[in-house]
Amino acid sequence: MSVRELSVTYRAEDHRLTALERVDLDLQPGRIVALVGESGSGKSTLGKALLGLLPDSAAVSGQILLDAVDLSGFDERRWNALRWQKISMLFQDAAGSLNPVHRVRDQVAEPLRVHRGLGAAEAGARADAALAAVGLDPSLGRRYPHEISGGQLQRALLAMAMILEPEFVVLDEPTAALDSGTKGAIGRWIRQAADAGTGMLLITHDLELAVALADEVHVLYLGQVFETLPGPELLTRPRHPYSLALSRSVAGLETHRDLGGVRGDALYRVLHRHPTGNGAAEHAHLVGSALSHADCHLPARGCLFAPRCTQAVAECSVEEPELEESQGRRIRCLRGGIVTELRLQGVAKRYGEVHALHPTDLELRAGETFCLVGESGSGKTTLALMAAGMLGPDQGECLFRGRAMESWLRQDRTFLARQIGVVQQHPARAVSHRFTVFEIVAEPLRIQEPRLGREALRERVTGALRDVNLAREPEFLQRYPHELNLGALQRVCIARALITGPSLLIADEPTSALDPGVQAKVLKRLLELQIEKGLTLLMVTHDLGLARKVADRIGVMRAGRIVESGPAVRVLNRPEHPYTRALLQGPFRQQPATPAGGTSGDGTMANDPQREEPCSSIS
Repeated sequence: MSVRELSVTYRAEDHRLTALERVDLDLQPGRIVALVGESGSGKSTLGKALLGLLPDSAAVSGQILLDAVDLSGFDERRWNALRWQKISMLFQDAAGSLNPVHRVRDQVAEPLRVHRGLGAAEAGARADAALAAVGLDPSLGRRYPHEISGGQLQRALLAMAMILEPEFVVLDEPTAALDSGTKGAIGRWIRQAADAGTGMLLITHDLELAVALADEVHVLYLGQVFETLPGPELLTRPRHPYSLALSRSVAGLETHRDLGGVRGDALYRVLHRHPTGNGAAEHAHLVGSALSHADCHLPARGCLFAPRCTQAVAECSVEEPELEESQGRRIRCLRGGIVTELRLQGVAKRYGEVHALHPTDLELRAGETFCLVGESGSGKTTLALMAAGMLGPDQGECLFRGRAMESWLRQDRTFLARQIGVVQQHPARAVSHRFTVFEIVAEPLRIQEPRLGREALRERVTGALRDVNLAREPEFLQRYPHELNLGALQRVCIARALITGPSLLIADEPTSALDPGVQAKVLKRLLELQIEKGLTLLMVTHDLGLARKVADRIGVMRAGRIVESGPAVRVLNRPEHPYTRALLQGPFRQQPATPAGGTSGDGTMANDPQREEPCSSIS
């Protein structure tokens, strides 16, 4: 079954809502294809279109092909001949999908009686068998829908959808609002049905379900497919900024990072007409809870995701991206997907005879949080200073947005200072104690934008303080560092780092000197700012617990080398390097006794020659 160039628009008086635009999709026997995306992205519209269930207000164009036959022109009689037998659907609202005045068993048997002409007794017996196949006691079929639980209703609908053994099934949120046990049982049943040869279209908000079941995932946004990728890679290797933002929204059992999300609010695409002197002109219009009708018109062309994207550039607002093949998947992005913001290639650093950093590679992708963890003296701060352009390597190359930092410094010395913000480890030592709060935060602007007027400068400073939840009253602005607690002073330093509007923020132990309560507030605000401003964040920390809460990816450093790196979920839950496993044991867990000169249980921590390298005294 194939969909080609499918577009669906809903008409309502003088408005038209675009639900799908030029969608291509293939369903094959035995394979599960998942549709994911925010509410309003067009997932359910696509599922209903495959069964000819769209309302009369829907205008449909494109092709829906089943065995090379175009279904888009079918009337109701011809659709009814296909439904249940060739393709069936499990609807999202189980309780609302069944007739409350008929017993469950009779409704499960109904397709058999209508399409196969079976009698009541034979159809009922096969309905009992179908209920048993999905794990329900057939006696439950004698009850009415309101007399059984939501999970039991969902299984009954699955039995009904499969009772004629169709070639394809559309599953619209099959596990929504179910407990984990019932969700797991339904997931296993879906996998078994696919293994038996049924083609599945899985519509879901549950990204973990899509990863567990789907062979292929289509990520939808405002009716367009933005990325198509293998199901297992949805949470670990997304390549579109929208897919990455969705993956941060998963509250999974293995995922420990604080929930993120997509910047801004989910929207809808509505076409409406503005009267003019010569008639009516049609404009694209966004409708959302946070936007007014007066200032939310889309340009005639451009990427739909650009207003919320963390890496959008000027061309994204004027040039419309196409869905293109790229490394085994399809991506709709003018920049080819998530771009590399910073790349360090073979960088190394020595202080005299001390090897602070051996040749090391590091790559930061736009919009992600990368945490460098390891013991003191492992080279974390040295690597971070190189990433900030504050320290040059003895060998290797530092590239920012694909261009060498030396080149940026030669042609535009202020560019890196505007684009890379730095938060130092010790807030009390990072600022001049002769400066007021206002002067501390304003200092980068006075250097980078010396022609900025007094009022504009004050507005930028108070805006930066607002971003980090600090007071903006004149009394606070005139305070000196010694008059602030460490938590407030650290947030002042963060405001200073962000005031030039950088795209990359490098934070070296930003909460190490703070008490747990203040630490939590500062970190929470950093993550919020990352989403709001689309920041790429490189964080240096000793605290693996902190890294677990903030990181998308983790790099483990030891003796001037990154010994392990990868998605935070994988590194922290299934570490591959013995040193990473040793760090995860923590300082207070009982270690096995080790003979003098021997090794610990993992072979890394006791009297290890690598721990005696001179760089143990230098960060």
